[in-house]
Amino acid sequence: MFRKLMLGMYLASMVLLFPSTALAKATPAQSPRRAPSQASANTVQATETGGGANFVFDPDTVTIKTGDKVTFKNTGKVPHTATADDGSWDSKNLNAGDSFSTPPFTQPGTFTYKCTYHASLGMTGKIVVTGAATGPAAAGSPSASASGSPSPTLTGAAQFGISPSPAPTAPPSQKYFPKIAGAIVVLALLGIVLGYVKTARKLADKS
Repeated sequence: MFRKLMLGMYLASMVLLFPSTALAKATPAQSPRRAPSQASANTVQATETGGGANFVFDPDTVTIKTGDKVTFKNTGKVPHTATADDGSWDSKNLNAGDSFSTPPFTQPGTFTYKCTYHASLGMTGKIVVTGAATGPAAAGSPSASASGSPSPTLTGAAQFGISPSPAPTAPPSQKYFPKIAGAIVVLALLGIVLGYVKTARKLADKS
């Protein structure tokens, strides 16, 4: 009889402690979402068509905004280049599968380029850049000028270069309350069971 009571007491404590332990576990923090990767919309293929009879840039004309780049990729079978007519950039030799990205275009306008190997065969193209100028050329714009508002006055510990220590964060009560409540319930059940055992023994001794 005593062993059965002890087994029941152990099972009751396990049933009560398991939910309290599960509740005491902190909710895992949600990982920040990654920003979606931007696809390269300004890509020009250097390739061949007509079974290798024609050498082309596809597309041969692209329109971009100031600050953008253009990427050239050789998707053909023979080497190509992407060379600006004004000499501002040159991919040099691009074998099959190679890529090259131009510097950012900071000025609006139309910029022509060619493949130095096949320019005589019509392998040329152009880049149309729209929008306002960026970079050093735009440094004199009113939006880039410094603001005349006064700097804020430092007070307290900040004026001596001392950063105030952050206030300590109190531990959340829900982290400990389920465990304490479960332990109290288990102790109460143990007291009841032990009282019942003592009473049963006294009655058995009297009989």
